[in-house]
Amino acid sequence: MKQLKFILLAIMLFMAGTCYSWDRTRHDAIAYIAECNLTPKAKKNIAKYLEYSIVYYASFMDKYRNTPEYCNIEHVAYVDADMRHIDKPRKGKTDCVTELMRAIDRLKDYKNMSDSLVRLNLMYLIHIAGDMHCPAHVKYPGVKSGRAEVNGTKMSYHAAWDWGILQAAHGWSYTEYGQILDNLSKKQQAAICRGTPQEWLHQTALDCRVIYDWQREDGVYDKQFVLDTYLLAERQLIKAAYRLAAVLNDLFG
Repeated sequence: MKQLKFILLAIMLFMAGTCYSWDRTRHDAIAYIAECNLTPKAKKNIAKYLEYSIVYYASFMDKYRNTPEYCNIEHVAYVDADMRHIDKPRKGKTDCVTELMRAIDRLKDYKNMSDSLVRLNLMYLIHIAGDMHCPAHVKYPGVKSGRAEVNGTKMSYHAAWDWGILQAAHGWSYTEYGQILDNLSKKQQAAICRGTPQEWLHQTALDCRVIYDWQREDGVYDKQFVLDTYLLAERQLIKAAYRLAAVLNDLFG
């Protein structure tokens, strides 16, 4: 009961804090599109453990990432020279792909878990499935990013791909992302969702390595740059959403 109360308190407070990956709007969009593609059975079963829409919990881990309970999880994933996942984060840490797989494995037995533990792993899954698809959250050997100014707003180049470029391109709300982008056929969705988290990361690493070729020495990224590049981040967002839905449907549907 004490554990449940702690988690409920965390949920009540999670609106405070600063985002470090996809920002709140983009995480909300991923969760919203995923929720729109849940089966009725999955939605009903998940509702036994979460009081609100999964959108409500989409940014939970960013709000508490520096607390003792969650600070061991890195919200990035590491790849080797062949773009393959390596579980080699900093000492004492686990990366987002490893933690996602752990959460999935735990939730396979959710009927025999406590409600609070199911809730916690659901919040892990909802958030980290988004993080692992963010273009700047793949860490390549020897590749670094610097500062950036996106359409006049100063930030890190990492943040540019977390939110800056998409915000400059659209400025959509999370529901608008769903209304506009959630238009793939079931066959197209199934093609996106084939594979494992490690295979999804491999494809993300291949697709997103180009952002470092696009990095500019002066760090200035104008409106034309935004228009030329934002589709990459947009595609990653929709892949994250459909894959999150597929995992939740498989576990709870």
